[in-house]
Amino acid sequence: MKLTNTTFRASCKLMLFGEYIVLRGSDSLAFPLKFGQDLDVHPDSETSWKSYSPDGCWFEANFDGDLNLLSTNNQEAGEILSKLFKFIRSKKPGIDFNASFKATADFNLSWGLGSSSTLISLLAQWSGCNPYELLEVSFGGSGYDIACATAKQPIVYSVDDRLKKEVALSPSVTSQFLFVYLGEKQNSRNEIKRFTKSEVTNQDIESINEIIHKSIECNDIESFEELIDESERLLSPIIGKERLKEHIFADYKYSIKSLGAWGGDFFLATFRDLNTAKNYFNSKGYNIMFTYNELILK
Repeated sequence: MKLTNTTFRASCKLMLFGEYIVLRGSDSLAFPLKFGQDLDVHPDSETSWKSYSPDGCWFEANFDGDLNLLSTNNQEAGEILSKLFKFIRSKKPGIDFNASFKATADFNLSWGLGSSSTLISLLAQWSGCNPYELLEVSFGGSGYDIACATAKQPIVYSVDDRLKKEVALSPSVTSQFLFVYLGEKQNSRNEIKRFTKSEVTNQDIESINEIIHKSIECNDIESFEELIDESERLLSPIIGKERLKEHIFADYKYSIKSLGAWGGDFFLATFRDLNTAKNYFNSKGYNIMFTYNELILK
């Protein structure tokens, strides 16, 4: 396949309901974000890669004709990329890898919003490979983040059915969502390995699915907060972690919902007055915050 100059886009993600337990067969409710990553591909005489964040170039690598790693400033990332390139070539033997690849993320990589999943999606868009196969040979996981990468609004996702449907939550609910950065990036792969030892019942799965169903139909914030609290109570003993509100924000008046790997990156706080909520979290030392409209694709 002869290369031409091309550009691709993949969105970041956050999971609201179904974290971890989606790996055991439940549905999940997840958000594609306005933040994301672009990939520019230009024909060249050799194969090279550079990745940029708002702080500048953080990763670069060069590869030989067999897609082996020649040089890099990040050995682990370089080896993963080499493995992905070789897998793509095995699936698409006619593809031309003589190119310079430039990936540009428009978010802080420490936020944990999906630098890996957007990479997988971008490579899949460029090569025409199945993104879930690329995920399987590299980072692993449920794949919800891969579905979010090309979604245009919130999604319901399961491992068996992949993207089940796109949904729209009630603005009367989402207008009272605040996403706050906790500042303790989690390693999702390590957390998933720890979760494999946890016991999950069919009733647990049914309960999460019912929470998701009700959340999509919900039109008032008080009822939505009940669903948030129910999900937190259900998952806390399963994954063996204390609920975030009990652990850090016991004096917060409204609901707190852990997202993703529980306790690492962003969490969701509901509120009634935005300035009051922002002042509360600022007083606790958390000053990176986004409203639903600022963060979520819809």
